[in-house]
Amino acid sequence: MSAQSRIAACLLSLALGPVALAQTSATSTTESTAVAQQTKSGEVVAAYGNNVVLKEADGLHEYTVPDGFKFDVNGSPTSPDMLEPGMKVNAAITDKITTRQVRLTRIESGTVKQVAPGGFVLQDDKTKELRSYNFKDPAGNDIHYLRDGKEVPLRNVKMGDRLAGTFVTTLPPQQVSQRSVVAKATEPTPPPAPAPVAVASATPHRLPKTASPLPLIGLLAALFAGTALSLRAARR
Repeated sequence: MSAQSRIAACLLSLALGPVALAQTSATSTTESTAVAQQTKSGEVVAAYGNNVVLKEADGLHEYTVPDGFKFDVNGSPTSPDMLEPGMKVNAAITDKITTRQVRLTRIESGTVKQVAPGGFVLQDDKTKELRSYNFKDPAGNDIHYLRDGKEVPLRNVKMGDRLAGTFVTTLPPQQVSQRSVVAKATEPTPPPAPAPVAVASATPHRLPKTASPLPLIGLLAALFAGTALSLRAARR
């Protein structure tokens, strides 16, 4: 096959689909982790199934907890539907977000033989093998060429350019979120006991002892004397 035919075949491969960096020689991955924490607290208004309605400082909010989630009620695991209105809930929520960045690299050395709207054809300096490369990866991101420590977009190459370095493509970042929740609920505070009502004492007040029995004895004596005199007069 002539060189022109091989170049035409490479250009055709560019039109058929993305093949750039198909023979990647190295993959580097970097990860970064961010942790966010928040606290939710409120009073249980209603609980049914996996749903809990809380009365918070800014109003009513309904939350759906995952299957199997338990609240800590006085040290005892309790399902959401067992919560009672009036219970106080305090939940500590921790979100852990891991961002993964993947870079694909391939070391190449050759001469640009042809440039098409979607990519170019590179001829290896040693093997004279022709390979086609797209300007963008399958995700639509620009592929860069690392030259003198700087990343240059491949779409800037021109026919006849000599490339000797590393082709770099950065894939879209991948994020993985992980949430953990620790929720505690406490029994509602019982209402205060009613104050005892004062009951008046039914014990009668004893009057002070100021009288003497002598007047009563004198009265009885006078009565008996009068009766005797009456009987004596009746006999006469």
